[in-house]
Amino acid sequence: MSLLEVEGLRTYFFTRRGVAKVLDGLNFSLAEGQIVGLVGETGSGKSVTGFSILRLVQRPGKIVGGQIRFAGRDLLKLSEAEMARLRGRDIAMIFQNPRMALNPLISVGRFLSHVIRYRAGISGGRVREEALRLLREVQIPDPERRLSSYPHQLSGGMAQRVMIAAAVAARPRLLIADEPTTGLDVTVQAQIVRLLKRLRDETGTAQILITHDLGLASEVCDAIAVMYAGEIVEFGPTASVFQSPKHPYTQGLLASRPKLGDTGEIPALPGSVPDLTNPPTGCRFHPRCPYAFDRCARERPAPRPVGDGRVAACFLYEEGDDA
Repeated sequence: MSLLEVEGLRTYFFTRRGVAKVLDGLNFSLAEGQIVGLVGETGSGKSVTGFSILRLVQRPGKIVGGQIRFAGRDLLKLSEAEMARLRGRDIAMIFQNPRMALNPLISVGRFLSHVIRYRAGISGGRVREEALRLLREVQIPDPERRLSSYPHQLSGGMAQRVMIAAAVAARPRLLIADEPTTGLDVTVQAQIVRLLKRLRDETGTAQILITHDLGLASEVCDAIAVMYAGEIVEFGPTASVFQSPKHPYTQGLLASRPKLGDTGEIPALPGSVPDLTNPPTGCRFHPRCPYAFDRCARERPAPRPVGDGRVAACFLYEEGDDA
């Protein structure tokens, strides 16, 4: 049984310009201990997916349909009080900008102590001991000294590690990491990548990694969900997706990656992500697709098996065709 099953999820933003269908029928699942990467261009709906799972979408956004089943419970049917108990304990999230998430007036020790008391249910003298253990777990040097540090005294990598420590304080079953390496140098990015994998291996915590960094996703994830304009257009094991992408959008994304030794111009995907208040009819990618034909503009393709345990939402493949 899957730990998380998202079916037909629709999250719309009601703006003065119209209704932006940011998520419009999202479907994917996640097994216990699995790391799934959500990849795609800016504006594809990756971060909104994470906020929707936690029911943290703010106005003018609203979840208008679908199901989000976590450990067999539909999160969209829970009361706000029930969701509040789940957040941080069973499902935790690492946000994009750790410095914005940390209060500049509160030390690392006070911040972690609050999290540990509230989420992990630990009290008394054990709180400091647990805070130190968490800092060691995320490999922060000299953790005793760092307990008294304030956010402005931390490097970007240190601040991100503190946020990861807070996120795993209650040993959640699911961790959502939203662009966890953004703004970090290459060396620190590699350290965060190793940390996320080690946390999964040692604790069994399933993870959703939201990223535009395809290289990062290829290193960390067991499976990849390629998002475009509020939909998942390809889903499957990481190695298969990267070695033999099926959907034209996935092919374009991978072709546009800079490669070591490249001296010529890097091919770029033509066009841009559509305006979701007025998305294209049929397949949302068809205006940018080099293989589009008449049907693509008229009908919305359903996900189809394309071999190697993958599905792709594309009319180029008939049901069961693994070409």
